[in-house]
Amino acid sequence: MAEGDVVGAPPDHLWVHQEGVYRDEYQRTWIAFVEEETSFIRARVQQVQVPLSDAVRPSHLPPSQLPLMWQLYPEEHYLDNSSRIWEIEHHLMVRGVEELLLKLLPDD
Repeated sequence: MAEGDVVGAPPDHLWVHQEGVYRDEYQRTWIAFVEEETSFIRARVQQVQVPLSDAVRPSHLPPSQLPLMWQLYPEEHYLDNSSRIWEIEHHLMVRGVEELLLKLLPDD
C-alpha cells in the first residue's frame, strides 16, 4: 500500500461530469487518470476542486477506458456502469489530496 494517511469511507458514487472529471454524491469533484500496465488498467482518482461547467452528455465524450459511473460495491470494490469490477487498492490522503487507486479486475 502507498504511503499516506487513511481517510474515511470512499465516495458512494462517482459520475462523469466532463472528460476526466467526476462528481461524487456531495458534489465534490474528482480528477481521474488512467494508468495502463501490461496486464491490467488502473485509475488514479484524486479529489481536487475544479470549477465545473455544464455536464457533458455521455454521447459527446471521447472514447475512454474510464467508465461513466462508479458505484461503491461490497468488499472494497466499485462496480462501473458496464458491470465491471474495480478493486480499491488504496484510499488515502497523499500530499494533502484524497486519492483512490482503483484496479480493473479481469472478467471471469
